[in-house]
Amino acid sequence: MHEFFTWGREPYHAVLLFGVYSFFGWMIEVVYRSATQRRFVNAGFLHGPFIPIYGFGAAFILALDHMTAGQPLALRLLLYALVLSAVEYLVGFFFEKSFGLKLWDYSDSRFNLHGRISLLFSFFWTAMAFVFVFLIHPVTTRIVLILDENVIRTASMALLAYLGGDFILSVSTLSVFRKKVAYLYAEYFNLTSVEIETILRSFARLRGAFPNLNRYIDKNINREIKGKIQTFMKTLKYRIESDLEGRRPLGKEFHETVEDILRHKEFLKLKNYFHHNSSIFEHAVNVAYFSYRICKFLKLDYRSAARGGLLHDFFLYDWRNHDEPDLHRDKYHGIEHPRIALENAKKYFQLNEVERDIIIKHMWPLTIAPPRYKESFIVTFADKYLSSKEFFDDFKNYRDISRIRGNRKKPVVRNRPARKKSPAARIQKLKTKPRRRARDEN
Repeated sequence: MHEFFTWGREPYHAVLLFGVYSFFGWMIEVVYRSATQRRFVNAGFLHGPFIPIYGFGAAFILALDHMTAGQPLALRLLLYALVLSAVEYLVGFFFEKSFGLKLWDYSDSRFNLHGRISLLFSFFWTAMAFVFVFLIHPVTTRIVLILDENVIRTASMALLAYLGGDFILSVSTLSVFRKKVAYLYAEYFNLTSVEIETILRSFARLRGAFPNLNRYIDKNINREIKGKIQTFMKTLKYRIESDLEGRRPLGKEFHETVEDILRHKEFLKLKNYFHHNSSIFEHAVNVAYFSYRICKFLKLDYRSAARGGLLHDFFLYDWRNHDEPDLHRDKYHGIEHPRIALENAKKYFQLNEVERDIIIKHMWPLTIAPPRYKESFIVTFADKYLSSKEFFDDFKNYRDISRIRGNRKKPVVRNRPARKKSPAARIQKLKTKPRRRARDEN
């Protein structure tokens, strides 16, 4: 079984098997990526149908299996897991240090190491290695033995030449990708929507093969947005927060822009559904107004940003506990709800291209297709910013309540009896302190 990976004895067989197993890896990745993204995805770093990390993994597993022949199966499986995890970690480390890019990231998975490997995927690789050693490799070697030696030699040399050329081309493509992304976020507000879309489309294959690159692009563009509006945020921070929290009336122009939506009976139903720490209705108004102010400051289409931002979460169900007819319980709300919101919005309101793009792509980079317009990126940024703020405000309120409850258990020693305050009064006091400071600064 293992003589084909004895490089000095049968090098052409080894090269051919390396190519075959790299191709098998490509098929596995294509099926996985295409199923998760619901479209055909040419997976892998190379342009052609080969993922060399699978070929190297197969070589290491066969060599390890040869050295541990006769050992208990549990020990061999453990070694499979360690070796494959090490290969994946080193390849990820190489790309991060060489190109400054993280092609995959397991940071959201439990028990991960630097985001390069995770316990769950190590388990998958181990299971695949078991199937490979005891099923796939024996069958493949028998087929290779049937082939003529001249055919094997010619195919191996052609495969080496192709893989070498494809590797050089792919490295060049990755370098161009980094330069284009750097140019994109450096000149983002100086480019037209068509130029931005052209740049994003030019590396669509890489973004499909490695969805984590969408996060890389989003992170850099959001950094540029934050940089452009930093002064704006400093001067208007408390004013905007006062507007959103109801301490000051929203602008007349904003109201006139979205008045028909705010009064529509179907849209008003959003008040009945809880979102982060408020209703969907309140969250949508906050995102719409925040996007409106930013786009007006940047001299963008603030009207479309306001209307699209208001309709971005126009779904009428509890996203924590959903089922038919709105959304089947097995479907993921984060990916599906932009489509549902767009369908509801088109049913009751007239939408332009910018507004449709804002609604359907506001969850990017969770959704694959990037926003087409600058206003869409602004709403995406505003949605993330305010969602994070709502989460931390909710956490702070919970912490304040816990602290107050803890203080109630402690005896208070004073010269004269202190007037007791209810927990609600204490919470209100905690909440009003920053508001008073905000009014003083304004």
